[in-house]
Amino acid sequence: MGALLLALASGGAYASIDAGRVQFVFGDSRALATNGAERALKKGDVVHEGDTVITGPSASLQLLMVDDAMVAVRPNSRLRIDTYRFQGKEDGSERGVLHLIKGAFRSITGAIGHTNKKNYKIITDTANIGVRGTDHEPAYLLPSQANVGDPGTYDLVNSGGTYIATPWGSVDVSPNQVGYASSKPGSVPVLLEGVPGFMRASPPMAKDADASGSDQPERVVGLGSDNPASLEEPWLNSLALSYLTDPTVVTTSLTMDDVDATMNTNFSMAGVYGDVTGGIARNGAFQGERVPVENFLAGTSGALAATDPNSKLIYVRGPAPMVTNGSGTFDDNGTQVAVNWGIYGTGAAVNGHTVKDQYTGGAGRKPDYMQVMGALATPDAVTSTLSGTYSTMVTSTPIIASTGSVGGQVDSASIVLANGSLTSYRVAATELGGGSWSASCSSCASPVPLAQFAASGIGLSGTGPAGSASGQANGQAVGPTGQGIISSFALQDSASAITGSFAVSK
Repeated sequence: MGALLLALASGGAYASIDAGRVQFVFGDSRALATNGAERALKKGDVVHEGDTVITGPSASLQLLMVDDAMVAVRPNSRLRIDTYRFQGKEDGSERGVLHLIKGAFRSITGAIGHTNKKNYKIITDTANIGVRGTDHEPAYLLPSQANVGDPGTYDLVNSGGTYIATPWGSVDVSPNQVGYASSKPGSVPVLLEGVPGFMRASPPMAKDADASGSDQPERVVGLGSDNPASLEEPWLNSLALSYLTDPTVVTTSLTMDDVDATMNTNFSMAGVYGDVTGGIARNGAFQGERVPVENFLAGTSGALAATDPNSKLIYVRGPAPMVTNGSGTFDDNGTQVAVNWGIYGTGAAVNGHTVKDQYTGGAGRKPDYMQVMGALATPDAVTSTLSGTYSTMVTSTPIIASTGSVGGQVDSASIVLANGSLTSYRVAATELGGGSWSASCSSCASPVPLAQFAASGIGLSGTGPAGSASGQANGQAVGPTGQGIISSFALQDSASAITGSFAVSK
């Protein structure tokens, strides 16, 4: 789930579970809550499970966590507290998952992970970091920070030990060593020969302010402002910070075993989505976080949010339950790839429990239903080589129609690729009540690269129950070697509109 995923949000009020308290703060340091509210941080403020701590280019802060762990967040960083729960004893119920979205921090671990070591994890978009009672300094460099260092996950160990794991291997990191996991798919984590220039050993962290009561943090050398214009990612300042879990299921839907399994089965997730509201159909695609697809799209543990940075659109399930869901599998050169889908929402009249969407800086709208489909993403290096006809139906969602119905089916679909580009797209569907729709690509006179197919989509033209129809489709390759494609489409004629998703394989 870097980063969709994919990457998942909750529109309801987040349970205010205390995770820690600010000990020192310097400069522009903020916390972003799961409901999108942002607040400046000062000494003594509480941070909660689900908060994203954000530091400016010359800012830093230090947190004392509820288990007495120390966390010092470096300048120009984003650290999300996914799960952090400690009931005062190490009985196995304690949990700590920190997601380093970008930047760096230093951590001296507390009670969580002391006895039950697998209960504490740090995740980035390239790796998992596990600890063994440790003072260490994780860092994560985005591809746009290549001027600072090689993109990927780093961990400098001051004392104790850690390991860095990816789907392709792991490496143990001992004191005065730095482990590194590249952002490039297929890379095995390694030990570096020395400490990179942007990292250094740090002085001790104190749990209390000095005698003067000054809010001076430990002196740090951070990652700097590098290129703020490319790194600030304004769409992330909304609810779309990758995935934000549903407060009612956070302890059950994201377990340590799930995180470990994710590294082997769902390192990155491709997703497509759509809805019909007010007679207008909308659809798109998104890249998800490292959250197991079955958790993302399954019953009570499916805390859904589909984010699209291109349109700055965020679908939020909130309290709306799943109406229906399903799945299918296809063979990808010996690997069985699961494709999961769900439809969320209850209609406008049931306790107001509708799915919502929100635009950055806008109020958004409330579709009655939305549909989403997800599967293991194909690495970018592979998608650029794909060719062939994808027409074997793996699974599909029921059709959501502007009449307010959910039903019917995708009757057939075919997608043709040549050298990583789409050259043909056809879909036929029947909505509940028998209305027939069919369409093909109207913008494929020139091949459309798969990256464009995901980001901005293709135009569709065809027929609906009332005559001529037009619309759009988006999609992404799925499976380790790209033997499947998931796609969402939206169509409108003069009287109605539909949306749906399907998965096809070679």
